[in-house]
Amino acid sequence: MKDRKKIARTAGFFYLLVVIFSFLTMAIIPSKIVVWEDHIATMGNLVAYEPLFRFGIVAGILVHLSYIVLPLTLYRLLYHINKNYATLMVVFALISVPISYTLLLDQFEIIELLKEYSSFGAAEKEQAGLQVLTMYDNLYDGFFLCQVFWGLWLLPFGYLIFKSGFLPKTLGVFLMLGCLAYLTNVFGRILYPDFSDYINTRLLILPATIGEIGICLWLLIIGIKENIKF
Repeated sequence: MKDRKKIARTAGFFYLLVVIFSFLTMAIIPSKIVVWEDHIATMGNLVAYEPLFRFGIVAGILVHLSYIVLPLTLYRLLYHINKNYATLMVVFALISVPISYTLLLDQFEIIELLKEYSSFGAAEKEQAGLQVLTMYDNLYDGFFLCQVFWGLWLLPFGYLIFKSGFLPKTLGVFLMLGCLAYLTNVFGRILYPDFSDYINTRLLILPATIGEIGICLWLLIIGIKENIKF
C-alpha cells in the first residue's frame, strides 16, 4: 500500500512538471513574443525576451523528459488492472514524444539567427521576423498533430483509473471524454475549414483539462485511496 502510494505521488509530481512546463512553452512564453500579422514586432519581442525564449527551449526539453517518465510510472501503478490497456497507454504517450521533440529544432535555428541579428540590414531583419513567425506557425501545427496521441493515451489511462477502485472514477470518465474531445478537434478542423468558427476549442477540450489537472493533483496530494465510490 505504501509503495503504491509512493508510486502514485511520483506520477503526480511528473504530471505536474508536464502541466507547468507545457503551459510555459505553449502559452506563456509565446504570448510574450508572438504578435501574429506583425513580424517586426515579433522580432523586437524576441530580441527583448531572448533569455525567456532560451528558457522556453529548456522547458520544452523538460516537458519531454517528464512525459517519458510519467506514463512509465503510471504503468507501474496501473498495469495489474489490465496489462494490455496499460501497455497501450504507454505506447500512445511515448509515440508523441519524438514528434513534438523535433519541433525544438527550429528554435535552435532562431538562436543562431539572434547571434547575427544586430549586424543585419533592414531587409534581413524583416526576413528574420518572417522566419520567426513561420517557426511559431510550424510549432503550433506540430502541437496540433500531437493532439491525436495526447488524446489517444487518455482513453486507456481513463479506463484504468475508472476500473482501479483506488482512484476517482469521475476523473477516469473525464479523461476518456478528453480523448474524444482531442480527436474531434483534430479531425473536425482538418475535414471542415470553418470548424473553429462554430466550435470553441477551449470548451471542447475542457473535459481533458479537468481530467488531467484533476488526476495530477489527486496523485500528488492524496496518492491512492482504497474503495473509492465516486
